[in-house]
Amino acid sequence: MPNLIPSKKFLSDIDAFRSDAALRKKLAKTLNFLASNPQHPGLNIERIINDPTAWSIRIDRRHRIAFEPRAYLPSGNPDWSVDILLLRCLDHDDLYKSPR
Repeated sequence: MPNLIPSKKFLSDIDAFRSDAALRKKLAKTLNFLASNPQHPGLNIERIINDPTAWSIRIDRRHRIAFEPRAYLPSGNPDWSVDILLLRCLDHDDLYKSPR
């Protein structure tokens, strides 16, 4: 199981959701899936094309989390057993424009 390491921007992003209890619940569920099974199909993991090391997962239809695996296997796939750096938590379009 990987450790999830939040960046300062990630913490700032989720602070904006303080008043939205439903979104905070979805965020907690998504982070739990990422920590327990990063390849869970409900996460809908995608590469972020304009950033070669960033990936995204879905919170809901509108919001995404950008993250960066801290290590890769020789095949080029992420090593899901090591730490994961949480980069941002934003609206879909905003995240894909600026994942860091």
